[in-house]
Amino acid sequence: MEAKPYSEQPQLHADAPYRSAQLTYPGNLRQALKDAMADPSKALLGVASGIPSTFVTKLLASTKPDFIFLDVEHGMFNRLELHDAIHAAQHHSEGKTMVIVRVPKHDEISLSTALDAGASGIVFPHCESAEEVKQLIQKMYYGPIGKRSFSPWTFTPGISDASLYPEDPFNLATSNQHVCIFPQIESVKGVENVDEIAAVEGIHGLMFGSGDFSIDAGLITGDFFVKPPHPTLLAALAKFGAAAVKNNLPTMSFALNTEMVPMLLQGGYRIIATADAWTLTKAIHGFLQQTREITKQFAETASETAHEESSKETSKAETNGEILTNEGIDVEVKA
Repeated sequence: MEAKPYSEQPQLHADAPYRSAQLTYPGNLRQALKDAMADPSKALLGVASGIPSTFVTKLLASTKPDFIFLDVEHGMFNRLELHDAIHAAQHHSEGKTMVIVRVPKHDEISLSTALDAGASGIVFPHCESAEEVKQLIQKMYYGPIGKRSFSPWTFTPGISDASLYPEDPFNLATSNQHVCIFPQIESVKGVENVDEIAAVEGIHGLMFGSGDFSIDAGLITGDFFVKPPHPTLLAALAKFGAAAVKNNLPTMSFALNTEMVPMLLQGGYRIIATADAWTLTKAIHGFLQQTREITKQFAETASETAHEESSKETSKAETNGEILTNEGIDVEVKA
């Protein structure tokens, strides 16, 4: 039977409703978030990556998550790795996976690299005021919204300038209408100003940093974090959540395990990620634990089997000895 061409087998194509015309440009994360807010079943599920490896990003993208969160603030990404990881995520998922990048505060090189490579979202950590967020918006978007600089190396005129939007040869409209900005609140001052931050026109979601907030608020103990959560942390999370709800903003969080997901969805979180390092280490840790138990059981079973075989041999030898002795007696009697 003759195979049909790939173009005639739509079941083989990735379901990528939010991709841009080209995979080097940002997917429509803004529309994806709107859909997730309207229908929780469309919440965006992804993986946060702190491993600065294009190869690892390819593996993650091959599972086709809704997004990959590249953490440049704490991951050891250099400029080229960041650029290539974004392209790897989008190409190896066939446009299904969008990329969100957390850039270090005031790092315009990481920001421009992420945007030029086609990132769909930017997380700005340690935001503490509405004015600060407004300044960041200026760096995020092309005019007339902001003052982002245009790169001549992201397209070839007349060849690679296809766009979803009319009269958009350089995909300026693609970027301005697809890319999202997420202020991250993670300090006492940030929580104090979260209502004003959430009300800034032009932001598309919020993220909360429980760890840094707890450090800033002096909640860290010898047991690292207070368990159950400290009332100060709970109050901060409540104020953060209320600000998001008031302004109809989705919130972003990491999930340590799948058991956390229903609670996060109930709390209004619509961008939920696991982490590559957590998943990798847990998988290996679980494998080692299970295989160590298996090898222990195997050794115990093998020892019991060997003991049983040894007992059988001993019993057989004793039986043979008795037979030989009896035969000897018979010979002597006959003699």
